[in-house]
Amino acid sequence: MRRRGREHYRRSGAPDGKAGEPKNVGHPTGGNRHQARPSYTTEQRTIDMTRSKIQQAVLAAVISAFIIGAAVSLAFLAGDGSGESPTTVSGQAPDTVTYVNYETPEELLAGHAGRPLVINFFASWCAPCRAELPDLAEAHARYGDRVDFVGVDFQEASESAAAELLYETGIKYPIMEDPDGDLLRDLGTLPTMPTTIFVNADGVVVERHHGLILSGQLTERIEEIIALS
Repeated sequence: MRRRGREHYRRSGAPDGKAGEPKNVGHPTGGNRHQARPSYTTEQRTIDMTRSKIQQAVLAAVISAFIIGAAVSLAFLAGDGSGESPTTVSGQAPDTVTYVNYETPEELLAGHAGRPLVINFFASWCAPCRAELPDLAEAHARYGDRVDFVGVDFQEASESAAAELLYETGIKYPIMEDPDGDLLRDLGTLPTMPTTIFVNADGVVVERHHGLILSGQLTERIEEIIALS
């Protein structure tokens, strides 16, 4: 009787496994076919939104840079400043600069007596000079009827590089050279590039600005020497 009971139990139970063990009725691999998908959390949604905003900001910056660059290029091509450029060559950058000659600071100041004067020392190897020259070209176009401008090519390593720089930045006022730095020293100025000197109509040096001069600072100093003249 006991053996028949055990046989009956095996037939009525799980034939392929141990007694009492449940059959695996899920996925053939043993997992559940309908597993729960990971939830899209608030944190993930915030990250995605932030990435989208960054991409939009980068795109806007690129477009703005393109527009500004195009506007600057058009301004240079327009060439609305008074006078002729010391490097005027139609359609291409020149190889030389037509320098004016002043032997001493006194001769330079006397040559512009009765008018305010801006003297800017620059060089083609000077990165800040390259950055501020477009502002000087713009200031000359704006104030050239009331203020004289003179550029001084300081200890230039390459005249052709200087000519190209003046051409590209739209400089149209007279340029002189200071190969040994004597003029800069005789004007009582530190050997710093760039340097801009502001002189009133009486020939008095009002200010010596060392280093890059910003557009707003340049305008303020020019207005000052006009008012003092």
